Order: sequence, then C-alpha cells, then structure tokens
Amino acid sequence: MNTWGDHAYVAILRVHAELPADCTLKDRIKAIDAAYPFGERKYFPYKAWLKERRNYLARYGYLKRGLSKTPLELAIDQHTVAP
Repeated sequence: MNTWGDHAYVAILRVHAELPADCTLKDRIKAIDAAYPFGERKYFPYKAWLKERRNYLARYGYLKRGLSKTPLELAIDQHTVAP
C-alpha cells in the first residue's frame, strides 16, 4: 500500500466483504461512507477516497451527482446522428 488510493481501496474492500449480496445502493453508500479512514474529509486523501468510492459504487448503478445518464450513454448520444 503506497498511495492514499490504495488505502481507500482496501477500506472499501473490507466493507464490501461485510455487505450482503442483495444490499441496496442506498445502504451500500451509507456503509462505504461510514468507513472513511482518513479523519478530516479534505485535501488529497479525501479526493483519493472519493475517486475509489465513485469507482466502486458505479458497479452498482451509482451516477455522479448531476448526471442522469452514465458517461457511456452520454458519449453514445453525442456520436449518434439523427436521420
């Protein structure tokens, strides 16, 4: 473990191992947020945490705040030519 991201990833994996397979996204977010390991939520450690959190939660349907579509859906829409 060399980086803040590595520490965040391991903390998230520990929480993931404790969650039931049918856990809702809302409950998954609460559990992940409660496991924040770096104390104060600011500066680079917090940014690394948010990146790992976002990557993990995206697998379960989490969308970045303000997005109604996933980045892939947005890219497809931009490249689709209307008839």
